[in-house]
Amino acid sequence: MNYQIGPWQFISNRCVITSNHLERELDPLLVKLLLHFIDKPQQIVSRQELIESVWQQSFVDDNAINRAISELRKQLAHPIEKAPLLKTHYRKGYSLTVIPERLTQANVSKESANILPDSLGISAKNEEIATATTSQPVQRKNSKKFLIYSLLVIICLCFLVWFGLFFINAPSSEKIKQITVNKVASTWNIGSEVHPEMSSDKQYLAYTNVEPENDIMHAFVKRLSDQREVEITYPGFQVSILSWQLNQHSVLLQATNLKQQKCEMVLVDLSQFPVIGEATLIKKCDLRYTGYAQVDESGEHIYYTEYKNEHEGSGLYKYDLELKKEFIVIPPPGVMYGVIMPRLSHSGSKIAYVLSQKGKPFSVFSYNFETHETKRLFKAKKSIISFAFDWLADDKGVIVFEDSELSTIVFDENNIIKRTLTVTPAISPYYIAVHSDNSLFYSENMTQAYSLIKATDPFGDNPEYEALYKSDKDEYNIAEIINKEGTAHVFVSERSGSSQLWLSQNGLTKQLSFFNYDDGSSTFVLGGLRASPNKQRMIFMKNKGFSLYDVNAQKFYPFEEFNKHKIVSYIWSKNNDSIIYVKRLGSKNILAEFNLVTRDTRVIEGIKANKLISDSKGNGYVTNDNQLIRLSDRQSWELPKNAKKSVAYGVSKDYFYYSDSISRVARLNLHDQTIQDIHVDFRPIGFEVSSDNEILFTGAKYKDMQIIQISWDE
Repeated sequence: MNYQIGPWQFISNRCVITSNHLERELDPLLVKLLLHFIDKPQQIVSRQELIESVWQQSFVDDNAINRAISELRKQLAHPIEKAPLLKTHYRKGYSLTVIPERLTQANVSKESANILPDSLGISAKNEEIATATTSQPVQRKNSKKFLIYSLLVIICLCFLVWFGLFFINAPSSEKIKQITVNKVASTWNIGSEVHPEMSSDKQYLAYTNVEPENDIMHAFVKRLSDQREVEITYPGFQVSILSWQLNQHSVLLQATNLKQQKCEMVLVDLSQFPVIGEATLIKKCDLRYTGYAQVDESGEHIYYTEYKNEHEGSGLYKYDLELKKEFIVIPPPGVMYGVIMPRLSHSGSKIAYVLSQKGKPFSVFSYNFETHETKRLFKAKKSIISFAFDWLADDKGVIVFEDSELSTIVFDENNIIKRTLTVTPAISPYYIAVHSDNSLFYSENMTQAYSLIKATDPFGDNPEYEALYKSDKDEYNIAEIINKEGTAHVFVSERSGSSQLWLSQNGLTKQLSFFNYDDGSSTFVLGGLRASPNKQRMIFMKNKGFSLYDVNAQKFYPFEEFNKHKIVSYIWSKNNDSIIYVKRLGSKNILAEFNLVTRDTRVIEGIKANKLISDSKGNGYVTNDNQLIRLSDRQSWELPKNAKKSVAYGVSKDYFYYSDSISRVARLNLHDQTIQDIHVDFRPIGFEVSSDNEILFTGAKYKDMQIIQISWDE
């Protein structure tokens, strides 16, 4: 059913609102909200009514309602419509301020018919739809059953075309064609050279160099005309490149001192290159900050992404450097990882960014500062994360890479036109910097190598670190089992060309699994190894599914009961017969236990849980925003401040371990509440703690690599 709502046409079967050349796509929740308001035009609808009729629950968090109403109001905002179409009545509810008109199929505009998405299989021939102008008022006494049925159909259709929580215009595309590129190395320093950034006038290339052995970062700037290069330093800190100030010869650095846990964003003047000018502290940053930031042309604002709450994902923020005040540009979308890699267009009127959701393909969006309109410019095909996009000159479009497919998205007055080229020889960029319409610099994907490291007495006076099961390929994630021959380690390795389980015992290492990956998945498709307390079984994740391994039978079994839930964290129960898990349901986490013998599920009430941890004896613990709680007796400990921001945890009888996954590992003594803190010379991605407080780490180090320039002819 289609409606005219003020200046907008609402095409319900496509989940979009359109007006002239504007089109905004609505997610399923907003569609349900809008249909409810349409059914009650110019009536005040209470929050309780929305909870019961739209969410169809007995309780919904106030913040969830506020976000949904705010998003719907934002999407209904129109450049020429001053009064809001959705009005808030203080302590009473909300109302639609106009009376919608129901449109017959013939009323849908010709323009709307021409831009129906290909994903619904609708031909462009729909432009032949008649353009009669009859309409009729919405009947307020619509059948409730018909409305519910319509909602179900609409939601199903929406999920076919909807991604993320943003409102989009999908670009048209043409047949993929292959091009041959010329590749030239552009940097020659020893180390891992990553993250190329071009100045707005294309005269200078900035990049980060990482020493491969100790992961110390350096920042370099090269003048392309004569290849003159300078290193930028900031006393007491390691520095890495973030971006160039828009249309200026100043480069923004992220300066970090890991041992002192300091992080700063610093702007360095290079207008007198090769003389390095004054360095200005822009703002402090979070040590976990690994994204991107950029200062606008006037130097009044900096745009950046940041996690405020791990479960909400990253949002896009603007910081007023004079007022020292932060503003939200794009709110956190409620998914991991969220908004990342914002880039200002050359005019400064738009900002583009990557929206990445864990386990799903990424998209590139643009946001217009003047119209507040968000458009999706590109959607990836594979479930990968990539920062490989940049603006073309004069705001005329963007270039995006997905593996070896180069997509050029060009804007004309009325449309978004996408061209996709397959690059040969094959490359896999992670960052790119556009030099011209047919030339760019890139640094490779997979910048880091993963290995297993055993730490003995890491918090003592003489810590020892030993590399385990080292090969030329990545190793990660480790669990201890006991089979007929005794104790063994199972870990993930890519040494045979794909992620497989390997078994190491009595000095011998052999491949345990022979999984096929037909979907083109890359690193970390296999992981999450959790061995039962008796070491006889193991649960793990393969892609998006779960599996069990029986140690004695040496067989793998699918664990399909978990595949239908959004599992956040899981451990074995102490009795070895059940799995305790945290699943995400809407905006809430549910703690539950699944019995492998009876196949029954039991919800564990009264405990708020974000993550689950178990010690070597099988004792289970949960962490939430503020506490560590032992499941057996519900004894709790207050989390240290830094532990609340940590992403890797472990536990033993006496200690709670946590890490920022950058360089710091700490432990809280559960008896006297004292804290010990150490620095390691690798990134501690994850770890397992033994009963004698020996730690098995998954560590990461940068590879030796160069920045490459490619050019091509079409």
